[in-house]
Amino acid sequence: MIEIFNPPKAGDSVSWLAPPELPTLNNEEVHVWRASLEITPYHLKTLERLLSADESDRAGRFHFQKDRDHFVAARGILRSILGRYLKTNPANLKFSYGPYGKPELEKNTNQEMIRFNISHSRGLALCAVTHKREIGVDLEYINYDSSFGSIAEQYFSRREAAAFNAFPEHLRPQLFFQLWTRKEACLKAQGRGLSGGLKQVPVPGFTGEFRGTNGPSQEESLWLLLDLAVLPEYASALVVEGHDLQFKFWQWDKA
Repeated sequence: MIEIFNPPKAGDSVSWLAPPELPTLNNEEVHVWRASLEITPYHLKTLERLLSADESDRAGRFHFQKDRDHFVAARGILRSILGRYLKTNPANLKFSYGPYGKPELEKNTNQEMIRFNISHSRGLALCAVTHKREIGVDLEYINYDSSFGSIAEQYFSRREAAAFNAFPEHLRPQLFFQLWTRKEACLKAQGRGLSGGLKQVPVPGFTGEFRGTNGPSQEESLWLLLDLAVLPEYASALVVEGHDLQFKFWQWDKA
């Protein structure tokens, strides 16, 4: 069961604040970090030194330099953020990966209590961090040039596609990416890959497959979903295990 919960939009009363040098995370908190991947060559090189050998190898497989640089920046920023919570050298962090590639901190250490997920698109990244809660976040740049009706029929269920195509055409691009990020965040939170197909993941809160905040009691709700307004040209969603949670929004800096 997923409960839909949307705090004030980031552009309204939610502010992306400068984080403390050593942030603390209690059991009822979710911290969301926003970071630009468009950084100077100097800062990129600093972050690149934090990467493991396998991460450096993955970076080298990208065909385009910009894609490589964004991957390096995203992984370096992730390490930098986690290192702050754990009060450790980010270069010493070791990751393991689930069957569908979801990263987590190596098990059998105190570090594994920190759960996280990261997503990046078109030069922007979001990293969500919790304590002993599964979490997933997805971020997408809104592309207005696609034929969203046919794409919805390909990736959404028949019922979802019909509901989507009932909306006026000028509203479809932003709606499409809002629904897409909700699906992706659900899959990532549950450690599932895309092999089963997005059609098998109902869009929470869209066509009635999941009841919203007026449906299940909080005791029944296993997951909480938020749409995140990070910048006007992006769509993003977060899904986290639990309820009655507090959210803090941090702006990553280069320090």
